[in-house]
Amino acid sequence: MRPDGARRHARIAVLGASGYTGQEFARLALAHPGLELTVLSSREHAGRPAAELLPGLDPRIHTLPAVTDPAALPGLLEQGAFDTLVCCLPHGAWRALAAEVPALARLPQRIVDLSSDHRDGSGGYVYGLPEAFRAEIADAARVANPGCYPTAAALAMLPAAEHGWIGGPAMVSALSGVSGAGRSPALRTSFVELDGGAAFYRVGVEHAHVAEMERSLARLAGSAVEVAFAPQLAPMARGILLTATLPLASALTPLEVQAAYRERYAGEPFVRMLDPGQWPETRVVRASNRCDLAVTTVHGGRTLVATAALDNLVKGAAGQAVQNLNLMLGWPENWGLPAHGTPW
Repeated sequence: MRPDGARRHARIAVLGASGYTGQEFARLALAHPGLELTVLSSREHAGRPAAELLPGLDPRIHTLPAVTDPAALPGLLEQGAFDTLVCCLPHGAWRALAAEVPALARLPQRIVDLSSDHRDGSGGYVYGLPEAFRAEIADAARVANPGCYPTAAALAMLPAAEHGWIGGPAMVSALSGVSGAGRSPALRTSFVELDGGAAFYRVGVEHAHVAEMERSLARLAGSAVEVAFAPQLAPMARGILLTATLPLASALTPLEVQAAYRERYAGEPFVRMLDPGQWPETRVVRASNRCDLAVTTVHGGRTLVATAALDNLVKGAAGQAVQNLNLMLGWPENWGLPAHGTPW
């Protein structure tokens, strides 16, 4: 049902529409009653029919715009072809393009950037984690969508940070589907290299998402929290399964932390607390905008173990971008977004 008093449509240009997140955003936007997909932009695929760029979509149902080169976007913006820009470019590419074509960064009514370029708050961008910063997002014209790993990590640790429970550095370990590495071909994400096993990479503090996790935790906790990270590639297309292990300032029982987490996330449309004894699975959140969480304590209540599962392309990227757009436009936050997963 369309919310009363809201504008009927936002006209969307997707920059970087050929990548996994760009394609996923297009799929979600076409199913959203308030989002009108008017421009698809890709330098590599410019001039080709959109159906070739988005093979999972049925062009008989939606008339899709032809794919344009990013150089054409300023002119299309002047013509009123779009009012909202969704950037699905590799890290660093949007910042470079915005410096090259300042009007493209300045003139759209709204911009949601899915890269890491402005997650530090530069350029006037608001960090787009709705469960933590909903009010700021609703007032923003520029939103930096969180990364997939940091989204899962923040949701896993958010109540602990807000309650002041964290008593030392956090250790985060996570399995990720290969789509998280992007669509460009790479040896380490090829079938032969990855099938049949999982592999750690960039363990410690060198992964770019460590700084993003630390920024979020510092804002939530009110003081610095160090993070070490052990990411792993798993032979699956999509999904993140994350464990955060935290020393607690004071001992807490499993029931105490479970009750606090359940209270904090009560009413959150896209965070589900699992019952004690149940643990997150990537397959049950696949293709949904939902994050499943389960928590407990060990070592006599001195250590918190928080686990999370989400779809890296939806709640970890394109779905969260739609969630942020809903807030920016004053629409119901869950409008047009899938809450149910597709396990099979």
